[in-house]
Amino acid sequence: MRLQDQVAVVTGGGGGLGEGIALCLAREGADVLVSDIKLDLAEKAAEKVRDLGRKALAIQTDVRRPDECRTLIDTALSDLGGLDILVCSAGVMGYENRGDSTEALTVENIKEADWDHTLDVNLKGVFLCNQAAIPHFKEQKRGKIVNISSVAGRHGGGAFLAPYSASKAGVISWSQSMAVYLAPEGINVNTVCPGIIWTPMWAEGARVLQSSNPAFKDLEPRAIFDNIVNNSIPLKRVQQAEDIGNAVVFLVSDEAREITGQALNVCGGMRLN
Repeated sequence: MRLQDQVAVVTGGGGGLGEGIALCLAREGADVLVSDIKLDLAEKAAEKVRDLGRKALAIQTDVRRPDECRTLIDTALSDLGGLDILVCSAGVMGYENRGDSTEALTVENIKEADWDHTLDVNLKGVFLCNQAAIPHFKEQKRGKIVNISSVAGRHGGGAFLAPYSASKAGVISWSQSMAVYLAPEGINVNTVCPGIIWTPMWAEGARVLQSSNPAFKDLEPRAIFDNIVNNSIPLKRVQQAEDIGNAVVFLVSDEAREITGQALNVCGGMRLN
């Protein structure tokens, strides 16, 4: 119980990766405010946290809106009695405006709206949530922030992942800046870079590949995902949300008190630096 009675906020916690992180934090003794743009999903995840014997609340948050990010932090302080840990895992892959298009993915046909939406959620959302929490962390002279990036933030992914990769690279750089800025206040800021995890977001990415890449047109989305795992991950294993959650638990525990400004790959060897 490394996090006994600490209070954590997890954005994007209503499913997939964020839910897995929230449950790992709860298993180590944390109470969790589960935030998601879809309140019904946040409520289901919060119920799972309560099933583990911890306090949990759900809140609807659009991380692109500064007022909602401030409300998120204020709710943790008022309703759960504090804030010790902030995990920013809300994210999108960025294909909301493609619809059912079968057009090949090129930089030339990336929709400006998709670019804006991807950067707004994945990068601006991290900025706004960090910004909302920092005054409290500075006041209490302690706090742990983990911003979720991706191995895609370590390297470009062609047109398929170009906006996503750019946003996730920005998360790493932002987190390093915050680590330097907040170190004198006793606050640790780190990043976790997941590899390939079968989540609703990845399922949508596989669907886009299926419709736009001839090499994948005869494969179902899960088969596309498994093909990429087998060809790009040395350990040949799919990462689970709990693998990322366990890394987050370590980084927010006292065991990692001397670790800040780092980007930890949890990717089965897909990326080696």
